[in-house]
Amino acid sequence: MLASLRLIVMVESTDATDDLASRLKERIPHLVRVDSMVDGLAFLKRQRFDAAILSADMVDFYPTRTMEKILKEVGSIRAVLLVSSDSAAEGAISLEDRQSAFSRILRKLESIREEPLASDHGQETSPGAHPESLFDSVPVGLFRIDKEGGLIELNKTMASMLGISRQAAVPSGNLLSCFTDPDARKTWMQSMEKEHAVRSMVCELSRADGKSLWIRTSARPVYDAQGNLLWHDGSVEDITVQKRLEERLSFLATQDILTGLPNRNFFQDQAKLTLSQACYSDDSVAILIIDIDRFAMVNEEFGIKGGDKILQMSALRIKEQLRKSDLVARLDRDRFIVLLNGIHTKKDAFTVARKICLAFTTPFALSGSSLLLSASIGIALSPEHGDEVNTVIKRAEMALYVAKERDRGRAVIYSDILHGGGGDFS
Repeated sequence: MLASLRLIVMVESTDATDDLASRLKERIPHLVRVDSMVDGLAFLKRQRFDAAILSADMVDFYPTRTMEKILKEVGSIRAVLLVSSDSAAEGAISLEDRQSAFSRILRKLESIREEPLASDHGQETSPGAHPESLFDSVPVGLFRIDKEGGLIELNKTMASMLGISRQAAVPSGNLLSCFTDPDARKTWMQSMEKEHAVRSMVCELSRADGKSLWIRTSARPVYDAQGNLLWHDGSVEDITVQKRLEERLSFLATQDILTGLPNRNFFQDQAKLTLSQACYSDDSVAILIIDIDRFAMVNEEFGIKGGDKILQMSALRIKEQLRKSDLVARLDRDRFIVLLNGIHTKKDAFTVARKICLAFTTPFALSGSSLLLSASIGIALSPEHGDEVNTVIKRAEMALYVAKERDRGRAVIYSDILHGGGGDFS
């Protein structure tokens, strides 16, 4: 029963989760195991899964409940099971008793496979009614058009996709005119002319009601005995839901949901590009790592939700101090990272760091209280402190460590660690 189940397991590596994944793999051949939510999102873009197991203990860019919601929005996933090493975790299967947890999970997965899908059943025909023709009963859009794209014939599925009446569409409608992108229409016609076929082309159509529809279409020409073109026959698959999901997953793979900022993955890619371009000019690139001082105390006093609000307000304050050409991302729990391009001197980087430090001197309003917080900043420049992204980030982190050790609420540049200097913006 479980041999055909497609399962994705998103858990951090512990003795309990490793044991669970190993046992499940013996029973479920189609199992993918990842140890981060970002990797899980990448697999969801490429493959379809029937169910997911998610660790409630995982610390990642996305809260567990948010990730659970994302997984449930994936059309093919019919159930999301939470597991936890903590027996008190709400709604999660405890892994303290491994055999019991394994048995419970198997039972739940088996029940998923036993539930019939709506698509598993054929359409019922009412008594006395004639069955539909094969042309109309298939769940794929079928069409016949002339060489200009004029509709000669289409089935019910195709008419429904376009939001039109079959009678009204034939012969006045034109399928190619529904292509929203003129280049896509041109590609379709060129492919038909040069290759005498269109194979699995993905494009966007405009429905009669103005809504967009993403499709995957294939078509071929039909000739008479003398070799004259009669028409083109083709099929259309509606992939709108899949396309929207891909777009959402792509966004989630590069964005931090809590703050709305890019995440570390996106930052790394952009920083690599910026550093490679900077080598052709005399300007420098600066990386600033910003740490909210005593952030743990906020979580202790106001809870995680209070801490989340501080992170959101901090992200906004940092962003307000930057140029449009600069980039700020969330690095991890309570740290942010900034990329400054077109930097002429160290003073330019310090000027931005000063503005950010001063922005944190304004009290934060939270749950009726006024919180006084500060930010410490580590700065490193490329090419002076390195020409590779990870090297520059590492040296900015070293400078940040010194800033927090000396006196919080200040900025320190990497080279000043060697010379005993440092910024002081108090």
